[in-house]
Amino acid sequence: MVRCLSENVNSGIFVSESLSSGQPIPVRRSTVVAFLGSVPRGPVGIPVSVGSVDECLKRFGVPGCDSPLINAIRQFFMNGGVTAIVIRVCSSARRHHIDLPGPLGVLTLEAINPGARELLRASIDYDGIPAKDKTRFNLVIHRLASRDRPIVLQQEVYRDLSVDLADTNFIGYALTGSELVCVNGEIPEQRPDVTFRSGIEINSAYIYVDPDWPETDCLNDYDLIGCNVEGTGLFALNQVPSIDLVNLLPDESDLGPVALFTAERYCRERNAILLVDPPTHWQSVDDAIRYSRESSFASPNIAMYFPRPNISGKSSASVLGAISGALVARDAHDGMWGLGEKAPLEMRGHPKLSVDIDIEEQHALKRVGINALHRTGSSHFELTGLVTLNRGSGCVTEWDDLCLRRTVLMIIDSIMRGTRWAAFQDSDSGTCGELCRQVKHYLYELYTNGALSGENAEDAGYCICDKQVIDGETGVSFVIGFMPLEYGMQSIRFHQRLDKCQVQMLHIEHSIALVS
Repeated sequence: MVRCLSENVNSGIFVSESLSSGQPIPVRRSTVVAFLGSVPRGPVGIPVSVGSVDECLKRFGVPGCDSPLINAIRQFFMNGGVTAIVIRVCSSARRHHIDLPGPLGVLTLEAINPGARELLRASIDYDGIPAKDKTRFNLVIHRLASRDRPIVLQQEVYRDLSVDLADTNFIGYALTGSELVCVNGEIPEQRPDVTFRSGIEINSAYIYVDPDWPETDCLNDYDLIGCNVEGTGLFALNQVPSIDLVNLLPDESDLGPVALFTAERYCRERNAILLVDPPTHWQSVDDAIRYSRESSFASPNIAMYFPRPNISGKSSASVLGAISGALVARDAHDGMWGLGEKAPLEMRGHPKLSVDIDIEEQHALKRVGINALHRTGSSHFELTGLVTLNRGSGCVTEWDDLCLRRTVLMIIDSIMRGTRWAAFQDSDSGTCGELCRQVKHYLYELYTNGALSGENAEDAGYCICDKQVIDGETGVSFVIGFMPLEYGMQSIRFHQRLDKCQVQMLHIEHSIALVS
């Protein structure tokens, strides 16, 4: 098979250069939001950056066919989202084929993207080709809107192709730039038969992909998780340098436990927050509270809400896109540290909520780590609580606060990436001194931007660097401390090694203890 190399064309923002020792660590950056789920068509397992609903539909949509992910993208941009990373997950890797017959065999073209709705057709003609030349031909490929509406959404035209391997216009080489098809199998020694002739009906002048192929399989937990080795499913996010918010959107109404546990662990490793819809069997506030108290599962890297709305008559809908978009808008205006839990997260939309939650119930949900969703007008609703699913577990109860947790994760991720250069330097006093200056400048900038508290910048944070041996490997090790908001001094050890950066949470010195 001759596989094309264009699957990453326009796929987004995945080449990342590390900072050097002389560069400051940015205090503000765009919030990176990922959506994973099924869409009608498009590249599979490749993070694609989209900047609008239209761009998403152009890449992944089919007229008359919707999906939970596309609905989430609409909510995202409606509520202030700027850029979204979309990863298409597919239950099957099967691809359409087009067979182009010829005198010495069939030339088979395979769709680049899998799925039944990747509707393609091909046409062969010999216009401008000498009559004696039996190797050259012209090829036209169309991607169609649907079988019933053969509107051409994308076209590729290849002229003067050849089936001769020694020819510079060999079809196997030419199609490596295609976004639609590649060659599958052996290439015949003689060109395929002409399909386009004057005087015949236009739609009969094309050969279409294999017909009558239904795609009925729904995504399961294992489709969403994918494979770390192959970089599929959730692990396709490994191609993205930084990630802040992750949304998994299954075809079925609930995210299964396998996907939930795996995604939580992945987000913990990537310093990201996983946004999760509540289970559909929660019918009341009492149900949500009882489930939380009975469940032993807790995580500071998960945010959940209640109740789950109905949107446009659909039961068990999701508002993850709206929540993500509103968080992006707030981050851009106030920084991730924002206003914390002092102000609810306001969103636009028309969700139908089966449960009206009063103030006391909002506080009760917050105590078990669940945010409350409620209407504030005919076209507005808000999220109150702004807590994680940490539920006060362990010693670090501060991670209950979604704003604080996101701020700390952002700081950790920025320092990890910003000091990566130190892993490739000698662990001497010069490296340690430069690293401390870089980190201290970053903490100072955080303080001046309102992300850290303290009477002055010196009280807001510190950095101590030394050379240590950890797990038998030398590297640059340093401890930082910083005081996010009013919660106390957070201490973290970083160890920059050649293969990765290790991070160890040390402790929080509470403000009361610091005063005493």
